[in-house]
Amino acid sequence: MKAMVGDAEVASLNITTLDAGATLKEIEAACDTVSFLADRRLVIVRNWLSKSGASKRKSGRDADDPVARLIAYLPDLPETTALVFLEDAAISESHPLIGLAGEQPTHGRVKQFQLPPDPVKWIIERAAAKRAEIAAPAAQLLSMKINRGDRYDRDHQAEDSRLYLRKLDNELEKLAAYANGRRIEPADVELLVGDEEVSDMFKFIDAVSVGDGKTAYRTMRGILQRGESPLVVMTMLARQTRLLISAKEHESLSPEQLAQALSVHPFVAKKLVQQMRRFNMPELVRAHCAILDADLAIKTGRMDETTALDTLVAMICGAHITL
Repeated sequence: MKAMVGDAEVASLNITTLDAGATLKEIEAACDTVSFLADRRLVIVRNWLSKSGASKRKSGRDADDPVARLIAYLPDLPETTALVFLEDAAISESHPLIGLAGEQPTHGRVKQFQLPPDPVKWIIERAAAKRAEIAAPAAQLLSMKINRGDRYDRDHQAEDSRLYLRKLDNELEKLAAYANGRRIEPADVELLVGDEEVSDMFKFIDAVSVGDGKTAYRTMRGILQRGESPLVVMTMLARQTRLLISAKEHESLSPEQLAQALSVHPFVAKKLVQQMRRFNMPELVRAHCAILDADLAIKTGRMDETTALDTLVAMICGAHITL
């Protein structure tokens, strides 16, 4: 769709990307802007439908519901504007916008992207889309270099799958640039792509959980140096905090019962039971608020991602707040 807008210079003038914090007025303003030196313009909105408050009301009829107001605006959407909502999380089929697309397919369509059953085939096809060629053994090696996440983690399996594809895509960009027209070989993958150790992330979480700042920082630096985003690391801390708060609220349950209540793997539940004994609920609440403050510091521009993560880990470990 971006390519259909025009060449790079024209596209930069006619493609607008908004995030989950955009207001409906900002979305409408971007859509109503007249295209410049092109027949079409493209507006991409990321994770707006699944953001807090945007999809709580499923009826789509409440006048205060932003989704309802969006649906009311759509008939006035200029014919020269393509509006795309790109969501990382799966959207319920009962969502009013999906229902609208089903009722009026000429006005919109919905596509859900699933993790391909054969990552090697996907890598080869993705490379071809980038006008590059990758040998099958190299594609196989690349698929194994990147961690696919924990298949037992039902809460984050879909998210991990999408993250896996994004990482593969980023590595393909790097490999294609390095190969510079020739076929990408296994030696190129070995040279440019480091092995992802999922154990490092668990080691980091465990170190933070006992206030071991030295180990936490050393492990965190290794995770960041291999290309992981500070926001991904912060997301892991936030997830662990939420799980521990939930576990603390169900303190009377056995590990087996807790696993069922939280929809997590029994091994995860067992670790939660062990960890939650190290702290009280006020400590967990303070940790949760600290993560929120770090997230706001990034989004308001007060800190960059790495500095915010450094400060957060220092505060948690220094205050002996258990995660």
